[in-house]
Amino acid sequence: MNFGQAFEAVKAGKGMRLPQWSKDVVVRVQKPDKHSKMTEPYLYVESRFGRIPWKETDIELFREDWQVVGD
Repeated sequence: MNFGQAFEAVKAGKGMRLPQWSKDVVVRVQKPDKHSKMTEPYLYVESRFGRIPWKETDIELFREDWQVVGD
């Protein structure tokens, strides 16, 4: 699926990944609550090493093989 389709799933609470990434690497959304320092949702990458903000590349955005992963 393309980035837009995968992104819609992420906004609904799922994760997304590209098939060449390690199995534990997933892009997810963080939606701030009243206790958050951030005021708007943002994407982050989750892996066995922790969580970091995700900065996409043009190559990733144009890929057609995004996968949606469960909760």
